Amino acid sequence: MKNNHSIKNSLARIVSIIGHPMLTVPLFVIIVLFSNNDVKTASFHTFLIIGCIFIPVIGWMYIKTKNGSYTNFDVSDRKQRNSLFVFAIPLLIIVTIVLYLTHQSSDTCLTLLFATILVIISQLVNFYIKSSLHVSFTLYLAFISFTLYPLLGFGFIILAILIGWSRIVLKRHTLIEVIVGSIIGSAIGSIMFYFFTLKP
Repeated sequence: MKNNHSIKNSLARIVSIIGHPMLTVPLFVIIVLFSNNDVKTASFHTFLIIGCIFIPVIGWMYIKTKNGSYTNFDVSDRKQRNSLFVFAIPLLIIVTIVLYLTHQSSDTCLTLLFATILVIISQLVNFYIKSSLHVSFTLYLAFISFTLYPLLGFGFIILAILIGWSRIVLKRHTLIEVIVGSIIGSAIGSIMFYFFTLKP
């Protein structure tokens, strides 16, 4: 029984690491940007999104985890998570505005706008319950993928289910927290998908 429990936790840990938004989202952004844009445009977008949002946020999480302000890199404590939102949301808003003012593609602007809305809603919900950002962002990526590579979208849905399982097994989230994360990611993702499909 102990071995089974150990294997189960090890698998859950691997899935949770693979599905961490700080890993999946930047990789997805880079692949999509360089697959659908010229090198100059893709590089500019990558600098803004990865360099001005993800790298600072990852650095913030690392420092806070090292000095003990955060219990772990996942920021699993609901109260601790508030400061992460306060740090990340302004970066998202600023980069979204810069993309819009520099007349970048509507796809990129909308994708980042809805990602910002997702994080803002997660912050508001966090006053009452700690939703799973792992699951939210994975499902959000699924809806983005449906507009580009539908098969990949279904892959992300399967990954989201596995991530939800892993977060519960690792006791980082309860079932209801995973469900709330799923609702947020699916709701924002489906609205974004609707806007994308409206385009001529």
